[in-house]
Order: sequence, then C-alpha cells, then structure tokens
Amino acid sequence: MLKALAIIGIVIGSIILLLLLLLVIILFVPFRYKIGGTNKDELYFYFLLSYFLHFFRLKVYYRDKMGWLSVRIFGIKFLDKEIPEIYKFLMNLMDKLSKSKGNDEESAGEEIDENTLPLEETEDYEMTDEEFHEYLDGEDELDNMNSVEKNLSFLSSLKEFVLNIKKKWYNFKESVKEKLEKWERTKKKIKYIWKLINYPSFKESLILLKNLGIRVVKHVFPRKWRMKIAYGDEDPYLTGKVHSYICMARGLFNREIDFTPVWGENRFELEGYVSGRFQVFVFLRSAFIIFTNKHIWRMVKLIRKGGKVRG
Repeated sequence: MLKALAIIGIVIGSIILLLLLLLVIILFVPFRYKIGGTNKDELYFYFLLSYFLHFFRLKVYYRDKMGWLSVRIFGIKFLDKEIPEIYKFLMNLMDKLSKSKGNDEESAGEEIDENTLPLEETEDYEMTDEEFHEYLDGEDELDNMNSVEKNLSFLSSLKEFVLNIKKKWYNFKESVKEKLEKWERTKKKIKYIWKLINYPSFKESLILLKNLGIRVVKHVFPRKWRMKIAYGDEDPYLTGKVHSYICMARGLFNREIDFTPVWGENRFELEGYVSGRFQVFVFLRSAFIIFTNKHIWRMVKLIRKGGKVRG
C-alpha cells in the first residue's frame, strides 16, 4: 500500500515538475525573429519566427506578387498556404460593386416609358420646336378665369408663399438648435477630457506607461542587422550631396549598413535583414505591473464613472 502511494506520489511530482519546467521554458526561453528582403531584381520579403531550437517555426514570405504562410513543428510542415494579394482582392471587390451599380442603372432605365412626356424639362428629355411653340400658343388659364377665381388663385399662391417661409424658418430654427446641442456635447467632452488630464493619477499613469513602453521597445529592438543600400540619381551633384550627408552620419551606423553610391543613374536598392528576440516573461511582467498599479485603476474607475469621481 505504501509502495503504491509512493509510486503515485512520484508520478504526480514528476508531472508537476514537467509542468513547471514547461512553464519556465515558455516564460524565459526567447522567441527569435528575423525580417529581411530585397528589391534588387524582384521584390522579396520574409518574416521568420522561431522558438526553442526551431521546435516551432513560422515563416511569412512574399515573392513574385504572391505570398505564402508556412508553419513547422518539430520540422514537420503543418501549414503551407498561399496568401492572396490585397490589391487583387480590392480590385475584385470594386469590380463587383461597379457591376451591381450598372445592373441597378439598367433596371431603372427599363422602367422609364420613352413615349410619355415628363412634366418638367430634364437633361434626359428635350422639347422639340413644335412642342415648344404649341406650349406657347396654348390658352392661358388666367384668361379663362373671372375676377373671383383670380383673387382666389392669388390668395392661394400667397398662402403657399407664407407657408413656405414658415417652413424655412422652422428648418432654420431646428438647424440652429441642432448646432447648439452639438456644441453643448462638445463642451462636455472637452470638460471631461480636461478633468482626466488634471486628475492626480493621470501624470503617474502616463509616466508608468512611458517607462514600460520604452522598456518593451528596447527588449524587442533588433540586436543584429545587415543592410546594403545602393542609391543614385541622374544628376551626379545630387548623388554626391546625399553621399556627403551619409558620410557625416556614418558613425551612427557602424559597419552594419553598407552605402554604395551609383553615379548618373536613378536607383534605390535595399538588401539585408534585421533580427532580434523577445521573452514572454517581459510582456507578462509589464501587464502585471499595469494591472496592479493603483493609479491605473483610479483612471479606469474615473473613466467608467464618466468623470464623477472625487479627488
């Protein structure tokens, strides 16, 4: 019985140790990345992400107007998929939209009866000379009206004119009211943002986020790079001027970047790569610091309450 319990304890302990070892590996073993490419003869770009002696390997690459995504685990290819080009997808979408718009216009044109004369002259229909003279020679409705009908017609037109002015005045008042309401909402937003900026925890939160951001950027910043840049212009004077500026700043690049001027020819060729690494632990640590910081929580509480927090 004791031997069985001991064996069970050893098995459970071994499992726990393996899980802890796996957790340590995931947290502290770095992911390695490499970004490179060239535009010398054809555009070629690749992004490589590997982990733990290439146990996991992801590669995204682009060549000859086509991209691929490749994933390998233990050297076994699990995924090798072509990525459609973005501009082709957009072109197909635009073609579909233009075709649907053309179909709508054709269906709308079929509903129009060409034999019917529109009530008003439009760009699609023009009156002929005979129809125009016939319209001018036609009898005027006012000639056939008596004085009472003329007065009633005048009063009705005057009424329509007054109602039209009243409608325009109402629309004007509504637009002014809408503008004033929009301005009030804008003032509330400005007041709310101003209160957030002047809140005591805002400065502390901003300093914390800035320091963590700088630390993360330094951590993922490339540690190795090698580039060859060939540049030139048809005007030798302009090429020499650019080259003189680069020579003055040559000490900033050390020897990792090789600049080669090309005289009397328009050219810009880039070839090389950058590589670095990062650890999951650094991101989790930064997230833990942000999650447990009291100033961040105060800002979150202030935002949730809509700026109605004292202090």
